[in-house]
Amino acid sequence: MKKLAAMLLCLSMLSAGALTAYAEEEPDTNHGEATIGTEVPDSHNITITVTGNADVTVNGIEGSEFEVERLSEPIIKIIAKDGEKITKVLLNGEDITDKLVDGKLTLDPIYEDKALDIQVETELLPVDSSEPDSSAPDSSTPDSSAPDSSKPVSSSSKPDSTKPSDGSTNNPVTGVIGTVSVGGLAALAALTMLKRKNKDEE
Repeated sequence: MKKLAAMLLCLSMLSAGALTAYAEEEPDTNHGEATIGTEVPDSHNITITVTGNADVTVNGIEGSEFEVERLSEPIIKIIAKDGEKITKVLLNGEDITDKLVDGKLTLDPIYEDKALDIQVETELLPVDSSEPDSSAPDSSTPDSSAPDSSKPVSSSSKPDSTKPSDGSTNNPVTGVIGTVSVGGLAALAALTMLKRKNKDEE
């Protein structure tokens, strides 16, 4: 009986020792736990790069780097210089040029850092149709085919004052206007001589 009691006592002590050793080896799950989570920022950065001549403001403030509140909708104003034209606007590499209205751009709610790339180029002016065409003849240049008023006109080109306007000729011998034949001249000479003879007889 004493042997049985001694054996039971030994078994109980061994069991207690084993349980204690197991308890010491078992990790403590209540200490050193890792908490997985993400800290959400209150603001984000907008970086602006301009290629060309233009003034850019974000919410009315000029600059190239801006800090804006998270989920805010910043208003960006782009004013190109005289003779310049905004050709492209990229937001994080995405073309958003069509969202630009009258030089203003309202971004969607910001949830991350943004890079805005603005490209401005020289605007080609339309050709003015009122300007003279270099290929057209210059009216200020004298035409070689037209008569030059500065040059004297030859006598052959002047109208003959001895010729009446009706086309008949003035005979320099008789002073009679019209064409006179040789026979007519002879008759006229004979008539003149006859008149002189009559005068002499008188």
